[in-house]
Amino acid sequence: MPPTPPSRRPKAPRKRLAPFRRPAPMRLNLTAMIDVVFQLLIYFVVTASFAQGEGVLKARLPGEGRGPVVGPPPPAAELTVRVASVGTYAYRLTLEPGGLAPTSFHELADLLERLKTVYGPDTPVIIQPGHTVRWQHVVNAFNAAVRARYENVAFATANQ
Repeated sequence: MPPTPPSRRPKAPRKRLAPFRRPAPMRLNLTAMIDVVFQLLIYFVVTASFAQGEGVLKARLPGEGRGPVVGPPPPAAELTVRVASVGTYAYRLTLEPGGLAPTSFHELADLLERLKTVYGPDTPVIIQPGHTVRWQHVVNAFNAAVRARYENVAFATANQ
């Protein structure tokens, strides 16, 4: 059999090539992004502090050339509570002026309450702890002054 000419050979079926497809355009996942934004918003709202900063004092200072500002006069007297250590857990209280010696912190509060009528409610109360006194006794003296409704309570340095 004679060879068939190439033009008459049966053609092998060609594979159809898929038409050229463009890649899908990139899209942002807005649902996830909105979720993250709301999570951040909730976090910042919950952790925000709207209180005025500690140590910030509002003050109205006089303008230039207005002269000195006259304020209330300083208190004439002060009450001093001396807290001394007697042994390991015992304490001794002394209230000056007058040398009063209350035996407990409840008695100290009562004395301070009665002295408020003599000295006035704005009288400063100075708590002066001894060198070796327990901190608990100093805090109890402070609490007695607060219980007597004094607002101007301060601590002095420990005396030797």
